[in-house]
Amino acid sequence: MDNNEKGHGANYNEDEARLAALGYKQNMKRQFSGLQNFGFTLTNSSVLIGIVPLFGFGMATGGPVAIIWGWLLVAFFVMFIGLGMAEICSTFPTAGGLYFWTAKLGGPKWGPMFSWYEAWFNMLGQVAGCSGSVLAAATFMNTLIRVWQPTWEPSGTKNFYIMAALMVTAGLINSAGGRALKVASLVSVVVHIVGTIVLVITVLVGAPKLQDAKFVFTEFKDYTGYTTQSSASPVFVFMLGLLQSQWSMLGYDASAHMSEETEKSYVNGPRGILMSIFASVCIGLALALAMTFGIQDYEATLNSVYGAAPQIFLDCAGKVGGSIFIFIIVFAGFLCGVATVAANSRMFYAFARDGGLPFSPYFSVLDRRTQMPLRLVWLSVVIIIMLALPSLGSEATLSAISGISIIGFTVSYAIPILLRITVGAETFVQHEFNLGRFSKPIGWIACVWTGFIFVIFNLPQSWPVDNMDHFNFTPAAVGFLLIFTTVTWFLSARHWFKGPVSEIALQELDGVVPVEVK
Repeated sequence: MDNNEKGHGANYNEDEARLAALGYKQNMKRQFSGLQNFGFTLTNSSVLIGIVPLFGFGMATGGPVAIIWGWLLVAFFVMFIGLGMAEICSTFPTAGGLYFWTAKLGGPKWGPMFSWYEAWFNMLGQVAGCSGSVLAAATFMNTLIRVWQPTWEPSGTKNFYIMAALMVTAGLINSAGGRALKVASLVSVVVHIVGTIVLVITVLVGAPKLQDAKFVFTEFKDYTGYTTQSSASPVFVFMLGLLQSQWSMLGYDASAHMSEETEKSYVNGPRGILMSIFASVCIGLALALAMTFGIQDYEATLNSVYGAAPQIFLDCAGKVGGSIFIFIIVFAGFLCGVATVAANSRMFYAFARDGGLPFSPYFSVLDRRTQMPLRLVWLSVVIIIMLALPSLGSEATLSAISGISIIGFTVSYAIPILLRITVGAETFVQHEFNLGRFSKPIGWIACVWTGFIFVIFNLPQSWPVDNMDHFNFTPAAVGFLLIFTTVTWFLSARHWFKGPVSEIALQELDGVVPVEVK
């Protein structure tokens, strides 16, 4: 149906009219298709850079049982979160994403406060996720150099500098404009799907021997110290091991953040969320199974100087083939950085145009050439690099950053879902994608799961914690954010921050008939 049939002026299409109904002008260029939106979202979640770098963590924290059954368990509950988000995204397709949803669903009474917390937790998840992904890519680059130069000594300092260089490059690609991002998105889809298929086949065919099914599906391992040096049960260790799987299934909110630049966002936004989760589950399961079957010597793999996953690649594909797979992980992590910076900057932009960021008038300016928030692109790059600074002194940095990212993301996912099924239940208007009468049970399951992992991933990841190398600084980061957001809200923001600010009045748009979006 064309615009005039809907009553829209010739200069406004359905996307622009719906955005206007939500109170915003079409400032950013709407230039991405549904497939490109899916590409951004799949890259943002990046299973390759989730499962593979933390494969050694999974081997030590529950072993094959946690790697395989943990993946399926996490996938089951993540789908509930994705369904809840997709329904809301169909009604509110804006760059603010979850932050905007929270404000609208909370209403005048609760919206401002909850959207304040929502924005900061989502930003924490975004920057921590990107920092962890690109830091993992840098670690694998260091490993690749060591494979060919045995005298090369990887270190946290070298990882940090490589990571910083990759992030600056990701910033430059984002600054190049929409065409560069489109290419990066499509290349990423190919890398994640084709790369995974080739990797899985090569590992299974090239492995000198394959582990049997009993080992893959029933073997439990614990190298955390919990079951040997404390009274903790294997079930507790298994729960800690879920971190590997949960970190691999984050970032699908990127579909919402890119919605103001996506065609038919009220359909392609929800579709991008669910398609990316489904694709991630399938890709991740294939990877987890292939790599677990391909383990040769468990102790040697876990303690390899190259890391567990690179050792499996080298054992199954040889020096050249293994090196190619290590580079694929590096490239996937870099592409994840490109996509995440794009999503970060859109979230920052939405918050800045509503006055939520310090120096918002400066940061909310769009670049004239690209019509993109380039100042916020580079702010994202700087923050992401800073978050990786602890890698200079702690071997547990990657798993800790993963925990921070998980909590930041999942809390920000749960807040609008919780409001949708409680205070916002009566006013929420379902649109193209809706869950009907299943909205509430799906929403409650999503919220309970979030509460569970919030507790689990704030706990020490090994026992005893007797040095800084094994210190999990997730509680410190999350605690700081809670204190910061609470203090700033009650001392200042509650007096002036009202949530999303309408840029336009619909009656000012000549010929545009408002679309009913509440």
